[in-house]
This record gives sequence, structure tokens and C-alpha cells, in this order.
Amino acid sequence: MEIFKKASKKKLRFSTNRGVLSVEQLWDLSKDEIRQLVIKAREAAKKSSGEVNDSELSFLDAPAKTKASDDELRFEILKDIYLTKKSAEEKAQKKAEVKANNKKLLELIARKQDEALEKKSIKELEKMLESEEDDGDDDA
Repeated sequence: MEIFKKASKKKLRFSTNRGVLSVEQLWDLSKDEIRQLVIKAREAAKKSSGEVNDSELSFLDAPAKTKASDDELRFEILKDIYLTKKSAEEKAQKKAEVKANNKKLLELIARKQDEALEKKSIKELEKMLESEEDDGDDDA
């Protein structure tokens, strides 16, 4: 959460193909859009931290340290949002699989109950019917 606090203090913005967005607006982007921004932010963070130099005179860029920390912060925020969305997507998929499996199990149970009823004799079924009618008379 510290990175989001820093971003809000700095009023950090993100350049995207949808325009300049705030941290809050990033959550509206798709996982794939965030993934592309993570890749770009990683390259920018490397470049501004000096890992990748465009020229030998890059040290002349006066606000390089601030730019580097902003780029690294952007990268960390985008990475966190991507991982959060990915985790939520995986949980939703798992939940859907469990729900589908439970539905299948309930259908099997119902079918087995029907089979068990079909195997009962007419006398057993009539007896079950009478006992249910007796239970129903108490309520009336």
C-alpha cells in the first residue's frame, strides 16, 4: 500500500493509449492492457535508472533521479495491479469450476434418488405417500 500512498502524494499519472490516467483509473483497464503497460514501465524504469543508457551523456539529465524513482514507482504500481487482477481472475475461474462440479454432483444425487424410488415396490411407495399425507395433516 505504500506505493499507492506515494503515487497519490505525487499525483502520479500514467500515459496510456486511452490518454493520461490516474492510479484509480488503471483498475478499469483490462489485464492485457495492464500487462502492456507493465512492460513499457519496466523498460522506462531500467532506462531512467541507468541500467540502459541511450548515450554516454545521460548523466546531464538533471531530474534523472526523480524521473527514475517515478518510473520505478509506476512499474511497481502497474505490476501490483496486474498481479491483483490475475489473482482475482484465477480465483473466479476456480470458483466457477467448483460451482460446475457441485452442479454435476447435485444432478447425480437427484438421479440416484430417482433410481432408488423407482426400485421400490408399489406398497412401499404407497406407504411413503401415506406417511407424508399424515405429516401434512398436522399443519392444517
